[in-house]
Amino acid sequence: MIRFGTGGWRAVIAEEFTFPNVRRVAKALALQIKDGGAPIQPVIVGHDLRFLSGRFSRAFAEILVDEQVPVWFMEDPVPTPMLMYGVEQEGLDYGIMLTASHNPPEYNGIKVIVKDGRDAPLDVTERLEGYLDQVPAVVTPKTDFFTAVEKGSIQYFSNKNAYIDSLLDQVDVAAIQRIDMKILFNPMFGVAKDIMAMCLASLRCFVDIINNRRDTMFGLKMPSPERESLQDMEVIMKERRYHLGLATDGDSDRLALYDELGNYVGANQILKLLFFYFKEYRKLPGGIVRNLTTTHVLDRMAEHYGEQCYEVPVGFKYISETMDTHDLLLGGESSGGLKIRGHVNGKDGILAALLVVEMLATTGKTLGQLLEEIDRRFGVSDFYAVNLPFSPSRRDALYRILLQEKYVPAFGKEAAKVSYMDGVKYYFTDDSWLSIRFSGTEPVLRVFMEMKQREEALQMADVVLQDPRLGLQESPQDA
Repeated sequence: MIRFGTGGWRAVIAEEFTFPNVRRVAKALALQIKDGGAPIQPVIVGHDLRFLSGRFSRAFAEILVDEQVPVWFMEDPVPTPMLMYGVEQEGLDYGIMLTASHNPPEYNGIKVIVKDGRDAPLDVTERLEGYLDQVPAVVTPKTDFFTAVEKGSIQYFSNKNAYIDSLLDQVDVAAIQRIDMKILFNPMFGVAKDIMAMCLASLRCFVDIINNRRDTMFGLKMPSPERESLQDMEVIMKERRYHLGLATDGDSDRLALYDELGNYVGANQILKLLFFYFKEYRKLPGGIVRNLTTTHVLDRMAEHYGEQCYEVPVGFKYISETMDTHDLLLGGESSGGLKIRGHVNGKDGILAALLVVEMLATTGKTLGQLLEEIDRRFGVSDFYAVNLPFSPSRRDALYRILLQEKYVPAFGKEAAKVSYMDGVKYYFTDDSWLSIRFSGTEPVLRVFMEMKQREEALQMADVVLQDPRLGLQESPQDA
């Protein structure tokens, strides 16, 4: 069954993610476009470097043109934010990105982008699922991709230069060019490799790049910028002397850092760093929005600066919507995605990386020094995330126990509030918290928490794992 979650539709290649199903989604989108009543505009179709992504994107394009929907096709693999920027700048209604982002190598996916370059909201994907019910199991293309190119119904499209210019417009180029910045960049076999290298070269940075060839198995690691997948980078950072390490995920909308000593700097710390920099050095107005699995230190920072910090469900579309509604400065999530006001209407790991480079150049401080100052002023907490696998047959039972019966595991401390906005989140009286939610793509419970110390976090994760009512028997996986 094809269902769109927080990051689009994702499934295992050759199981659900097949050419017939990709063609069905394309047919459903065409029906939705034609029933909309507006003049039919081109759809930008792009893809990442995953297995068969290019072929899948061509199959999608063939069905669109069969339905008299013209296609602007991005022949080279591109970052998702670059495609989003193209939809916005060209004033189009739709873009399609063939990507499974940070999911395991065996997955692929389809992300729908809508007007102004935004992630498709729930009402759009629900309508698309409705049209899917009208589409037969087999949709046969009538037009070959290259024949459609010859006829002009598919046109090649590239906004590479415009996107690079837009990125450089967001940073203080002169400030960065005045210093000697030595950077290790790890695109994790993903699509950021060329764009990031061009930007850093324009900024006169000295750059070493690893994992920049195409590898559809992503080095047998998750293409997500989490520490467990970056051990080769960590070794190099500790062996050599760099000012900064940058790592982006498979489609370059997520970011992780390494500091000058080779210490991993994750998404929560990046959000704190940039919010602090924007407020203390750029003196920019505006609050912040985070999803419910992201550090509450941001709340304390916002309060200090006289701003509001908003909490929303997981799904970057909620962050983008809240930023627009309240004219916020920054929005982000603990999984590594963040958005800055005034650029792409979604997360962009490349822009975030360039702003970190600017931060070091402008402040004259290292990441370690900046983080130490933030911790001293706003307090220290331990953020921990773990994936708890379950048998797919247990999903309905777990949903009933946690979300309908509202069962609370024996955590050993009092919850001041419980929220069911997205999964379940327990806000404890000591300002710590724990969230449990179902993955939209895998049979796992994603457990996030922020405690005073790591030992307590591990104990809380074990409470969930060992709870007899939940019946989670497989070994946990670091999230």
